[in-house]
Amino acid sequence: MKILSAYTPKHSLRALKRLHKNIVRQQINVRNLNKMYHAMLHLERYIDRLDHDKRENLY
Repeated sequence: MKILSAYTPKHSLRALKRLHKNIVRQQINVRNLNKMYHAMLHLERYIDRLDHDKRENLY
C-alpha cells in the first residue's frame, strides 16, 4: 500500500519561496526553520484549497 503525501511539489516550492523571503528579511529565526517549513506547507495547501473552492463557486 502506497501512502500519498497531501503536499505537492508545487506546495513545497511555494513554501520554500516564502521561507527564503522571510529569512532574507530576517523575520524567521533559523532555529525555527523546520517548524516554519511545515507551517508554510500547510498554508500553501490551505490557499490552494480556498482557490479551488472559489473557482467552483464562480461557475
